Amino acid sequence: MDTIPFVCRVTTFRARGKMRTTRCDLHIHSAASVGNDEWYTRLFGCPESYAEPARQYELCKARGMSLVTLTDHDTIDGGLTLLDRPDFFLSEEVTTVFPENGCVMHVLAWNITPGQHEQIQARRHNVYELCEYLNRAAIAHGLAHPLLSPNWALDAATFEKVLLLFPTLEGTNGLTDRRIEPDLATMLERLTPEVIGALAGKHCLTANGPTPHRKALTAGSDDHGHRRSGTIYTELAGDGLAPAAFLRGCMAGEGRSVGQQAHLATMATCVNQTTYRHLQQQQELGEFVANPFLQMMDMLAGRDPAAPPCPRAAGFLDTLLASRSDAALDVGKPLDILEIPAAATDEDDARIVDGAACVTDKLLERALDRLIDAAQSFDFHGVMAGLHDLGGGLMTAIPMLFAADHFGRQEKQVRKLREQWRAFALPPREMRMALFSDSLDHVDGVSTWCRRFADRARAAGHTVLVPHCRKDGSPDQLPAVTSFALPLYECMRMHVPSLTRALDWAWQRRVTHIELATPGPMGLVGLWIARLLRLPVTASYHTELLGLVPTLGGNPLLARGLRRYLAWFYGQVDRVFAMSSRSRDTLTEIGIKPDKVSIMPVAVDPNDFSPEHRSSNVFELLNLSVGDRPVVLSVGRISEEKNLPIMVEAVERLQSRAPAPLLAIVGDGPERNRLEAQCQGKPFVSFLGAQHGDTLKRLYASARMFVFASRVDTLGLVNMEAMSSGVPVLVPTDACIAEFVTHGLSAECYEFGPSGLAAAIGRVLDDPTRAQRLATGGRQAMIERWEGAAFSRIWQSMTQPL
Repeated sequence: MDTIPFVCRVTTFRARGKMRTTRCDLHIHSAASVGNDEWYTRLFGCPESYAEPARQYELCKARGMSLVTLTDHDTIDGGLTLLDRPDFFLSEEVTTVFPENGCVMHVLAWNITPGQHEQIQARRHNVYELCEYLNRAAIAHGLAHPLLSPNWALDAATFEKVLLLFPTLEGTNGLTDRRIEPDLATMLERLTPEVIGALAGKHCLTANGPTPHRKALTAGSDDHGHRRSGTIYTELAGDGLAPAAFLRGCMAGEGRSVGQQAHLATMATCVNQTTYRHLQQQQELGEFVANPFLQMMDMLAGRDPAAPPCPRAAGFLDTLLASRSDAALDVGKPLDILEIPAAATDEDDARIVDGAACVTDKLLERALDRLIDAAQSFDFHGVMAGLHDLGGGLMTAIPMLFAADHFGRQEKQVRKLREQWRAFALPPREMRMALFSDSLDHVDGVSTWCRRFADRARAAGHTVLVPHCRKDGSPDQLPAVTSFALPLYECMRMHVPSLTRALDWAWQRRVTHIELATPGPMGLVGLWIARLLRLPVTASYHTELLGLVPTLGGNPLLARGLRRYLAWFYGQVDRVFAMSSRSRDTLTEIGIKPDKVSIMPVAVDPNDFSPEHRSSNVFELLNLSVGDRPVVLSVGRISEEKNLPIMVEAVERLQSRAPAPLLAIVGDGPERNRLEAQCQGKPFVSFLGAQHGDTLKRLYASARMFVFASRVDTLGLVNMEAMSSGVPVLVPTDACIAEFVTHGLSAECYEFGPSGLAAAIGRVLDDPTRAQRLATGGRQAMIERWEGAAFSRIWQSMTQPL
């Protein structure tokens, strides 16, 4: 690979006209920075910046800065090389500590001398001694990113002291998550002399500054790689101000901040730059030949990726090049991590991040497809090759994952600070929940629950976002890396969404809570997002998945693997909601801590499903001739675990009655064709297909009774819909729904099997008084359940602080 000197990759800028203000980026780094606060750079032994001091100066001037400085971590070495430049002044970013709790903070000290730098470094291990010296020496200074402690130790008490010690704060930082910017603004707006006085008394500190409740605010790019230097800055009225005069105005609160805090793509691009330069340097030193991330970034830039020496790595490079072709990207300068735009914007950074995401998604798609095909054909070498490509694809995404992790830590720290804050009242944050489910495109109880939950939340004024992989152009559409059909359920497809795009979606949509309705690929990606962005995450347990193993062949290895996965998945969330005590017991049996599991009071709106929907002609409208025959209704997915053949046999045993009952099966699913074929010649069975809306409500209310035979449903919403509709409901004695009904009063419970169900149907048909009691009791039970399942309580339990 041809090595392209970094200094040659800078676009030429056109000088701006004369300004009437004085501007300076008051937070900017160079390769001289010695600080290394992030686990990511420490793990790889990677410096935090490769930016050349001279180039930072040139870029700042080209981007319209009147004055230039460098604020390297605890060093002035980079700045010393620029002292002969006009309009440059010496500064540094000081790593200091609150000795009482070890909280690390960064202080920007501007326009200093080498001697003052030595004094600063001698005092930086105690923030109180540092501030005393800076004030005594009249050194202009301010606290960098005030809501961010590099060691994540900032709490409410420490921030109260910050407000006393520092009259100047960095209000806009180019690498601080912009989601937390409103929190700082709100807190500063609510400061009063009385609050400052109370805090001074509480902490036995003197508040610094002439008006301690009114903070001066500055802005800086915090650039580490040339892209953003001089694009976020502080400006002051007056042309050609000297550094001392400019900084006096800034400290007096006369400066204006220009720019905004960071987009996730900006942070990811910063990490990409540092990672690329580090790997490139290691390659030049001969420490390794190829790396998937380095290869991908070279490919995006239009450079030839380094050829790896081993066949397996060469195979990955072939997959990488094929993935770029699949992504149909126009590679070149716009996607070159080394290219420095005239004035980098969020859109420029997002273009690079999106280009990398496109290739990563195609890599993962190829790897997953190869892995699935190899696993199905027991091709061991194919499995290993698929795993290798999968690992390479994930490696290309690591910088984006780190950026999300870094922003997640920032947001979590501010959330903790808000929870502890008592100095004055803070307005509540808007809660924005993301509901992840693999069932949205299916017709089943889980999708029904998700839809109704989102509807009730929105009706109550809450924000619920439902990400999905349907191509409908909505803001909540996520691109799918791949899709696959479930074994034995060919009509049910699972989508694997793009992890990097899903991360970006959750960040941009400002999601604050995540709810996982299923443990499939969508749920797994939702869990990863929650953990990377440090968001509270809950899960609802809707299906007894272990009960499905017999329908999938009963393989003991499958059962053990599924059990371990479910234990891991539900063990990762903050709180799990079960639909019944039996489901709660299942969760605790697989290892979920009992205090983490709660029962969610699920209910059906009795005004939505009601006897008022009874219709004399709904069956005829669906081409079902009923006459005086009683209709036994079943609603739900037509799949093996629903045990519909038991219903068919039970009703068949009653065909000697006069009039004989009819079985109306509403729904669709993987077993429909086979079951319909088996029912050829059985005129008492009718398949009505999937029904929705008013038609479904009329079917419920117009049937003579409703039957249910599943033993793996955690609740069975269809039972509640039927009970609310005022018809007798028949359920197995060992079904989860049985614990919520009273036999003979609100539902008829039967011993599982054709004989038990046939006997129960006969009892209801033979005793109109019993049938009426079941219909009335069932509806009353649903009315009481609805009244006791206030949505406000459900919402609070899902979003309350943990």
